[in-house]
Amino acid sequence: MAKVLVSMNAFKGSISTKAATDTVASAFEEAGFQVEKVYLADGGDGTTDVAGTLGARIEFVGTFDPLMRPIEAPVAWLGQTAVIEMAKASGWALIAAEERNPMLTTTWGTGLLIRHALIHGADRIILGIGGSATVDGGLGMLAALGFSITDEAGNAAWRGGEGLSRMARVVASPSARQARLVVASDVTNPLIGPTGAAAVFGPQKGATPEMVTVLEKGLERLADITLEATGVRMHDMPGAGAAGGVGGAAVAWLGGRLEPGAELFMDLEDFDARAAGCDVLVTGEGNIDAQTVYGKAPMRVARRFRKVSPAGLTVAIAGAVRDRAQVREAGIDVFVTILDRPMSEHEAMDNGRALLAQAAAELAHLLSLRA
Repeated sequence: MAKVLVSMNAFKGSISTKAATDTVASAFEEAGFQVEKVYLADGGDGTTDVAGTLGARIEFVGTFDPLMRPIEAPVAWLGQTAVIEMAKASGWALIAAEERNPMLTTTWGTGLLIRHALIHGADRIILGIGGSATVDGGLGMLAALGFSITDEAGNAAWRGGEGLSRMARVVASPSARQARLVVASDVTNPLIGPTGAAAVFGPQKGATPEMVTVLEKGLERLADITLEATGVRMHDMPGAGAAGGVGGAAVAWLGGRLEPGAELFMDLEDFDARAAGCDVLVTGEGNIDAQTVYGKAPMRVARRFRKVSPAGLTVAIAGAVRDRAQVREAGIDVFVTILDRPMSEHEAMDNGRALLAQAAAELAHLLSLRA
């Protein structure tokens, strides 16, 4: 019987990375396959959960959500490496749809988690920045780390897009660079412009066209101030627009290094060694489409698997599959959808795990016949 590597991404709003991987792996184990599991993280939702599977100590820390309401969020410790998931403190999933307003939402809570890690002796911080609710250029994060961010009158100007629109001066905190900072993100958008943080991600986070214009001007001003103060050009830096500008701020002001999140975690989990000898890769996420080709986690897993097992079969399971020819050319051989009949997106998400289990069982049965 063939050996199968299962490495699923999350089905956003429905199934976590760990649950998706465990569900698919169980179906193949029940069909008699030898299964290797690699829990996939890309810096977004579920990153600290994956760190937990690597033996991390999970600590819950008092912080604030994107609207400055007190919450607790996890910091995962792998020795003296702290893994922080922005989605758990400044994520869109923490606020109701009607509350999403990037003029108000802030990254302050994420900054407090970083500060906690620094105070408690982290010598390396892995910051996953997927799933944010913010377009504040990282100002809230920097303010929580002791930066002075003020308007022309000297008033604090760091909260959300509203603060970003007034911000005139940024003074760095010398204590903010006490650890190596790795920023895990698969987003390559620049800070400003038609593919920048405001234009692309602003509407997803509740911005009206008028807000997008205001946010764009604020981000451009921040980029100009940053260039003058640090010598780092964020304007067109690939990845600077991730998480509403946190990617660029972390590089320019905190000395961070941007790394593709999926690649980073595959290295931590010794992916290549565990994929060796596997005949089939099963990966996937909620939607597989043309965007998947541009560095999304399932494609990165498929490409990495192909290098280790050139003759192996790559299969993607998804809620919806589009642009099949383009995705197949990029490295996915077979597509399976979890839908067994016409249904609404809401119904599919509510029943996601059961539908995924059913699709995985059918796939395992077909592959057992092939074997």
